[in-house]
Amino acid sequence: MSPKLKKSKSRSADKFDLYLASVQSPDADVEFFQRVYEAHTGKDLRVIREDFCGTAALCAEWVKMHPENRAIGLDLDQVTLAWGEKNILSLLGEERERVTILCANVLEEIGEKVALTSAQNFSYNIFKTREDMLEYFRAVYLGLEKDGLFVLDMMGGTDAVCEDCQDRKITDGKMPDGTPIPPFTYSWDQVGYNPIDGDFQCHIHFTIKRGKKFKKAFVYDWRLWTLPELRELLLEAGFRDLDVYTEGWDDDMDDTDGHFELCEDFDNEGTWIAYLVAKKS
Repeated sequence: MSPKLKKSKSRSADKFDLYLASVQSPDADVEFFQRVYEAHTGKDLRVIREDFCGTAALCAEWVKMHPENRAIGLDLDQVTLAWGEKNILSLLGEERERVTILCANVLEEIGEKVALTSAQNFSYNIFKTREDMLEYFRAVYLGLEKDGLFVLDMMGGTDAVCEDCQDRKITDGKMPDGTPIPPFTYSWDQVGYNPIDGDFQCHIHFTIKRGKKFKKAFVYDWRLWTLPELRELLLEAGFRDLDVYTEGWDDDMDDTDGHFELCEDFDNEGTWIAYLVAKKS
């Protein structure tokens, strides 16, 4: 009699699954990195560093793009790193060997210079003072190769400083292994902004249809920096050739088209997202 096979136990989506399905777009990010690096240097991009890497989804996406690509991820949250190792990096197979994950402070020297460093999802806003942000930018500068790039995404606009909660329905979400996620609502909750010092508090909530609610799944205590402030600090840290890329507009969809292009100026709309790209001199 053959042994009885055990059925694999499926897991329910947790807050990290929901975040990946509603917030992150690592495939679009890495394509942008490759494009701007080639434009600035004329060379192929092979080694990147992801600061505040969280689950390391971007690192995983990068090494899947090319057999010579390598990624280094830094984060201080061991719980989040462990989740990413179990649910994302473990799916890579042999490609996992080309990802290095460090539970480390982004201000520390890691011993290897890279061609591009990124800080995505506005994570660097954790640095609230000019001195702290300058220290971070200088650390990034020292960790880059000559002609290396530093890429940050940032948010702004007239509505960015208002208390507001915006909901978005997600109907096609999937876990990293491809398992469908039931329809859910992603809520971006701006709960406070202090115009004196720029302190900015936000929460992310999730509500699964006919399922669990994740109240304050992620809580952020940031400073909302402006583009001119960050540009001045990057120049002081030694960077040059500071470029801003913003999303194009799809008239048919009446929404942004997800494609970022270099711009000299743009309208200060209610909410905007931009990439800030700085080159090491």
